[in-house]
Amino acid sequence: MMDEPSAYAGQLKEIVYENTYITEPAGYGPRARFRPHEVSAVLRAVLRERMEGQSYDPVKAAHITKHIAEDLREKVKALGCERHKLVIQVTLGQKAGQAVRLTSRCLWDAASDGFASEYYESESLFCVCQVFAVYYE
Repeated sequence: MMDEPSAYAGQLKEIVYENTYITEPAGYGPRARFRPHEVSAVLRAVLRERMEGQSYDPVKAAHITKHIAEDLREKVKALGCERHKLVIQVTLGQKAGQAVRLTSRCLWDAASDGFASEYYESESLFCVCQVFAVYYE
């Protein structure tokens, strides 16, 4: 091996990022905060649009939930939540006389993180959408 620097070494420039020292969404303005009431409205609209008139089909259920989650991710990001990591959980099931209870627990900073949840129910199915937003720097 040669100890000489390569011909390309002088052409590469190192990018140096400065620390912003902004540790909460308020530093980026009021629109950077997670707003659960606006996200709930988006959830409600997407659920109504996607699930209205649907009947439960176990073959299509995974495909439907994946598309709902992708659609929700795009629309929630468009609300101005760029500084949040989104975790979207969509549960779709058949309604056949049984009861279902969904719960979740998270460990987070209550001042900067948040969640929104919506529920859709028809005669043959139920769908629960949960969006968890965790602030990151």
